[in-house]
Amino acid sequence: MSKSSNKNILITGSSNGLGYNLAKIFIDNGNKVFINGLSKKNVSIRCKELNTEGMACDVTKENDCNKLIKSAEKYLGNIDVLVCNVGSGSSVPIGNETLKEWKRVFDLNFFSTVNTVNALIKNSKSSKVSIICVSSICGHEYIPGAPATYSVAKSALNNYINIYSKYIVKYNYRLNGIICGNIMFPGSSWEKKLKGKNYSFKKKILEDVSVDRFAEPMDIYDVIWLLSKDNTFINGSLLMVDGGQTRSF
Repeated sequence: MSKSSNKNILITGSSNGLGYNLAKIFIDNGNKVFINGLSKKNVSIRCKELNTEGMACDVTKENDCNKLIKSAEKYLGNIDVLVCNVGSGSSVPIGNETLKEWKRVFDLNFFSTVNTVNALIKNSKSSKVSIICVSSICGHEYIPGAPATYSVAKSALNNYINIYSKYIVKYNYRLNGIICGNIMFPGSSWEKKLKGKNYSFKKKILEDVSVDRFAEPMDIYDVIWLLSKDNTFINGSLLMVDGGQTRSF
């Protein structure tokens, strides 16, 4: 399948981090992308850099998601691919959670996707949309050191994908997920964690990763193409992109 087939793509959380890197790769390969982020200033800067359009809004809020879908379709026309990318693994150590913190992390890592998918169903005029959720190995099995709030929220997301994919096909939408391992790119959390650390520290981080490296944005991009609307038989799947780190099926 061609990776430059001129698809129209909406990526949430794409003014920074992995989402921004994915948006850049998509655009470099001839696709049209509508970006999203919280900061109007940052979205404006990224739009100029990528020569595209976008919208600053908070996808943890239902009404913002409604506006996002409408704005994206105004620019893109038909949405071919929706990448639900908003999320954060930053939280408190296990055992120190408050109810407020549980709700905050669930808003970012679970309800941001639920809100965006619901807004698509409610407002979109697009057909045959491939919805792809960026999840984490922390929601698949116990990862030492990962916050409980983040792990449980991603586990809920994985189960949502499995269950809701059966319902969403009546709209000619498909829902799949990518279970990501550790991803490295400029400005990533792993780059910051490894800054100034010696070789043995990095080696310890990768000791359970059989391919002995971090994932890169291109690795995630390749899987998004596999799940694009051209492959209409994949639905409700969770594709592992972890370099062989996890042990459970």
